Amino acid sequence: MKAGAAAVPAGAPAAFADPLGPAVRALFADLRHAGDAPPGAARGDAAGAGVAAERMVSGEAGREQRGTRVRFMLRLAGERLLQVRYRAYGCPYTLAACEWLAQRLESTGRASIGGPADWARDLSVPPAKLGRLLVVEDALTAAFAAADKTVTDS
Repeated sequence: MKAGAAAVPAGAPAAFADPLGPAVRALFADLRHAGDAPPGAARGDAAGAGVAAERMVSGEAGREQRGTRVRFMLRLAGERLLQVRYRAYGCPYTLAACEWLAQRLESTGRASIGGPADWARDLSVPPAKLGRLLVVEDALTAAFAAADKTVTDS
């Protein structure tokens, strides 16, 4: 048996099998982008002329009472994304999607992430959980809107 795989007794019904796919299980087991940005992560002091000051923006959506709440925090320098962090309350699919998005955003940028239907397909999220991904999308959209607003306000 692979490390981290759930044990299913021999002859047990399929209902006892791990419902999470391998991609979701791996992401859920290593939520390295979860939590707040380290103190002092966004510095308002520019290193020199022409260097954009770092700033933190955030966006959130959902309600714990409804089963899902997500907050994304983006650390930026000018329009460049430096770091993504998130705080999430929800099912393993929600947390795995947040982690997957944080990794993709940091490595390939905003244009590469697609939308909830793409995430559901790539992570094998069951249709019944698509509503959770819509909350994730709303939080990320709010964070991007805050980032765009701070750029235009500068």
